[in-house]
Amino acid sequence: RGPQHELLQLLLQGGEQGTSEERLEQLYREVAPQILDGPAIENQLSQLNFLPTGCDGVDDLLGGGLRQGQVTELTGETGTGKTQLCLSAAASAAALGHRVVYVDTGGGFSASRIKAFHRGFVTDDADSAEVEQHLNLTLDLITIVKAHDVYHLFKVLEELGLGLVGDAGRKGDGGLEGEADLLDLGKHLGLLVVDSLSQLLSPVMTRMHHQGYTTMASLGASLRSLAPAHNCAVLYTNHTVSAGVDGGGQGNGAGSSTSKPALGIRWTSTPHRRLCLSRSTLGAGGRCGAEVVYGPGTGSKAEFQVVGDGIRTL
Repeated sequence: RGPQHELLQLLLQGGEQGTSEERLEQLYREVAPQILDGPAIENQLSQLNFLPTGCDGVDDLLGGGLRQGQVTELTGETGTGKTQLCLSAAASAAALGHRVVYVDTGGGFSASRIKAFHRGFVTDDADSAEVEQHLNLTLDLITIVKAHDVYHLFKVLEELGLGLVGDAGRKGDGGLEGEADLLDLGKHLGLLVVDSLSQLLSPVMTRMHHQGYTTMASLGASLRSLAPAHNCAVLYTNHTVSAGVDGGGQGNGAGSSTSKPALGIRWTSTPHRRLCLSRSTLGAGGRCGAEVVYGPGTGSKAEFQVVGDGIRTL
């Protein structure tokens, strides 16, 4: 029985004979730090580390960037900048020295875009040799994993977890390179990107897969537990479907009356924050929008533009 139980019993019984005032004060000092009110919890959250997305406007919407220890979702239609923000976030985190694991489910990863984003981080008068050296270090910190189904992703998360606890396990299925690399990734992971998560889950969310929702719930729990365990940020993408299509629920904050996140309402509480991306003008260099539709800051909006060497806030 801990001090909380002992103090509670004493309070319920109005104190006991023989219980000294000093003992009560000691119990209170032991228990009081564990009792947090709302402002205290918010203050602790504000002290968490942030990783930049590479877009100042999006970072502002997120209260400073991607929170390490939390899960952030990007949802939106094709062409709204989801993959570009993922690549920008990966480049930004790696440039700051954080280990990044980028799970690519549809071939959207582009090393050339990582290099382009990196060019946007340096000044025109920077020494070219130093820039090249830093670029190579940045690229070395990004591990790309090709995942073709949700079970492969489960294996990747399992291997990362094994690395965290210091047990490399047996080599093999997750797509990570060997025991030493796995152990290193598990200990030093800063950012996990999954683009696109909904592409892996959608095939099992049909009437033919009776365990679809169980699979979805298990994956959500894995992501939410992995983030604080590694103190890493988790960023994933979720495409949208027509609001008239049965995707598992009603609109749940897609930012549009005609579309909704593909993973449905049962997935809504999985991310700590959900950003819905949209596009107001077509073609290269078009204007895109971002709105917080779930989590702190709901309703906040920003506009951005994907350009050659970065993502510019408008």
